[in-house]
Amino acid sequence: MGTMALQFIFSLFSFVGVIGILFYLILAKVKHDEQQDSVTFLESKVLKMQNRIEELEEKLKVKEEVPQEENLKRKIIALYEEGKDVVTIEESLNIPRAKIEMVLKFHNLKKADNWRKSVN
Repeated sequence: MGTMALQFIFSLFSFVGVIGILFYLILAKVKHDEQQDSVTFLESKVLKMQNRIEELEEKLKVKEEVPQEENLKRKIIALYEEGKDVVTIEESLNIPRAKIEMVLKFHNLKKADNWRKSVN
C-alpha cells in the first residue's frame, strides 16, 4: 500500500467521522427540541392544574364559611333567647350590631310564620 492509498483511507475515515459527528449533533438537536416541546406542554398542564386547584380551594372556602355563618346565627339566637340584649351580644361575639339585628329580625319572622302554620 502506498502513501496515497493510506491518505485516501485516512481521509475516508475522517470524512465518515465528520459525517457521524454531524449526524449525532442533528439527532441531539432534534431530541432537545422534542424535550423542549414536552417541557412546554407539561408547563401548560401544570398551570392549568394549579388554576383548577385554586378554583377548588376557593369553592372549599365558600363551603366552609357557610357552616360558620350558621353557627354564628345559632349563637346569636341562643343568646337572644337567654334574654341578652343586642349590645351584650355585640360585645360578646364581636359582631356588628346591624348583622345581629338582621339575624334576629329573620328569626322573629320565621317564628311568626311557624306560629301561623301551627294555628292553621
